Amino acid sequence: MQLWLYLHFPRLQLESLFSEHCDQPMAIVDEKTHCIVQMNASAKEQGLQLAMGLGSSAALCSDLKVHPYDKLTETTALESIAQHLYLTTADMMLMPPNGLLLKVTDMLTLYQGLDNYWQAVRSSLALFNITYHFSTGFSPLSAQLLAQSATDQLMYEKSSMLYSLKCQPISSADISSAHLELLQRLGVKTIGDLLAIPLADIAQRFNIDLINYIGRLTGQFKHLIDFYSPPEHFESHLEMLFDIENVQWLEKPLEKLLHRLEQFLKPRSLVAYELKLSLHLRDAEHHELAFTSACGESQASQWLTLCQLSLESLTLTHPIQGLTLCATRTGEKQTNNADLFSKRQGQQDELALISYLQAKLGPDRVKKLGLSGDPRPEHATHFYSPMSLTTPKRLAAKHDSIRCLRPSFLLPAPQKIKESIQIIQGPERIVTGWWDGSNIARDYFIARNHSGQWLWVFRTKNQQWYVHGHFS
Repeated sequence: MQLWLYLHFPRLQLESLFSEHCDQPMAIVDEKTHCIVQMNASAKEQGLQLAMGLGSSAALCSDLKVHPYDKLTETTALESIAQHLYLTTADMMLMPPNGLLLKVTDMLTLYQGLDNYWQAVRSSLALFNITYHFSTGFSPLSAQLLAQSATDQLMYEKSSMLYSLKCQPISSADISSAHLELLQRLGVKTIGDLLAIPLADIAQRFNIDLINYIGRLTGQFKHLIDFYSPPEHFESHLEMLFDIENVQWLEKPLEKLLHRLEQFLKPRSLVAYELKLSLHLRDAEHHELAFTSACGESQASQWLTLCQLSLESLTLTHPIQGLTLCATRTGEKQTNNADLFSKRQGQQDELALISYLQAKLGPDRVKKLGLSGDPRPEHATHFYSPMSLTTPKRLAAKHDSIRCLRPSFLLPAPQKIKESIQIIQGPERIVTGWWDGSNIARDYFIARNHSGQWLWVFRTKNQQWYVHGHFS
């Protein structure tokens, strides 16, 4: 016998979006029937009930906050739960919009029993702080029916599960209203009454759909299972409860998305190097922002700091209705081999500093200085992006074998010498640059002026003297 566990989340949309607003009465209403399908404890204290009409609800509770039911929102929240629960159990199936079916049989050996397995599942669900009902079953549909009936029982024996199943009212079965009405006219009040009727007699009065349902409910017919596989790339959407017109108000919803990112990265030993945040604006096209980390981050707190620095320069032209966060570049987490007894422990490393500077100033305004290998002093160095995966290699120069002193400070352009100097060392002849037309022919010297400054000077073919740099 295969053992199944079903998790039913009766208030998934309400608790995934409005968990922070539990102090005020709030309800989710079906837009077609205008009836309550979900409500919080505050609304229940006011006398509201499920399936109550919107007019009666408003009469009982004048300050009731109402939001339309959105199946997509629940399905997205269900996928987040499944993604995290995948670390605990292997085989599961999404039952949108508010159910998860878990195959228990193959996990009992790993966890050494059903009780230990259930404790691991409960610990994973505790992170989301949501209401759920559960039940085991000998078939997927039996576990689903018992969980949706809020039995909240873990049963081992098929006889116990079958007895609990037969006690459920016929209205809890997932059958059409026409079939349900006809069964009730025949005196069928419970699932047990339905299972007591031979399938041959049911086939004479009902169509094949009811036969298939009973067969899958009792485990006689095979139930097709499409097992869940977690996504390879992170992308998460969050709908705003109200339009946001101030950039500072983005901190809380953005932090929620970054925590989802952390839950995605850490179990996979990954870090994110670049994120893309899409701002869904009212009456305008989406606005996209890019956040980068030179060293790669997985913690939500570190990414939140980088995002806050980048958002300081953002000006909103339209209200924000939703956010979508996507990890566009990820990589494996590098092992930290820093010396335990090093005095640099706890200090900020180079890549972390680059990340903060780029977030504050912009990626195009932070550069690294590299050697180009050009013998001409004006072209010996160049700027390149610090996010480059490979450091530009220095080209081999003919004078590299000679230990030549170079000044720490090079002037933007050589300046004519207007004071008396004393030559200390030199000359060093540099004749090069014929390949691009900017050729030079100079004799460089190390000199000193009357103030004691050490200068790097050169003499041209026309016997004109220039200072090109200062030694520190």
